[in-house]
Amino acid sequence: MEPSAEVPMILPIDCDLFGFLWTTATVVFGSKPNLRKNSRPIPLRYQREVVADSSLSDAQKKYLAPLDSQLEALNYRPMCTYRVTNYGANLLREYSNPADPASCTLTIVEVQTNVNGVKGVKNSHVVNFTTRFSGGKWLTTRNMELKTVMDTPDYRIVLECPHVTDLAQLKNKHDARSASLGTPVSPPRDVESIFAEGQMDHERFSGYQVQRGILRLNPQGDAYLITDKAFNRGIRNFFNPFAHRISLATVLFSLLIGAVLPLFGILKLAPAVAERLGPAPAVGFNPSTLAIAACYALAGIILGFIGEAQSYVWVMLITYAPAHLLAGSTLGWFPYSTLAFGISYFVCQAKRKRRLVLQS
Repeated sequence: MEPSAEVPMILPIDCDLFGFLWTTATVVFGSKPNLRKNSRPIPLRYQREVVADSSLSDAQKKYLAPLDSQLEALNYRPMCTYRVTNYGANLLREYSNPADPASCTLTIVEVQTNVNGVKGVKNSHVVNFTTRFSGGKWLTTRNMELKTVMDTPDYRIVLECPHVTDLAQLKNKHDARSASLGTPVSPPRDVESIFAEGQMDHERFSGYQVQRGILRLNPQGDAYLITDKAFNRGIRNFFNPFAHRISLATVLFSLLIGAVLPLFGILKLAPAVAERLGPAPAVGFNPSTLAIAACYALAGIILGFIGEAQSYVWVMLITYAPAHLLAGSTLGWFPYSTLAFGISYFVCQAKRKRRLVLQS
């Protein structure tokens, strides 16, 4: 009997897995220096500048109109609009209802980023209702989508409603909670009092973050610096697909898109292309590979449109795991999931840039 020939073991190259591991290592071990370098100091004292309605741009007026309309239906009307001139691109609008002890604040923030040459923009608005109580407690109900890295002081109760865009519903949630917290006191009713209370609360809140090790004073003593403790929380949030607080409907729909389109490409479209076009060419891309890549690209486009914050980990999870569990352990070397994330990122960025109202 002739000895059998040895068959060499061929290890498949998985560029998606390699890229994920490389990104993970880069974020865990290399992101803090960039975070320290790029994080903006928080001023000890905010410099506030009133913005007259006549000075608002057409884009800003258009942005504010539907929010003003919702709040007007609740008998809340704009009291003042202002910006904090020494802390980034922002616009704040205070609303008042003379018959209601809860004040309302709209905060619009836009941030431009540049990480190793990759430019991005983040924009968001948050509406919060705040009621002050005679015992010193404050209740704030807000629809902020991103999980904060700051700690909540004992005097402040925060009710997070990240998926509530109906401001009447947000106010109802606030009223239901405040009913059990004691006797409310009247909020500031003029611009000077609003600014004075805002500065007082900024100093009180920042002082608490210093005690907790989230912030520290800079050597000059005129600004707060973010500490590594906060950066560590931000890094953990990077790996938490739900730190952006995406709604259940968005989770389910994005999971459906991320799983079904790639599997359709792998199990249906690619075999049909191979059968129609014949064997793959010796040089160049396999038509079946291109067919699968097209399905991943389409998934990326849809994910970019439907979600404000499709995180890297989430997109990799929903496009990689189902395909590899149901269609084989490896799909070759092509980084399909990385392609889907890249396209979803740039689609989302293009959508965000069209909505900028504070900077261009």
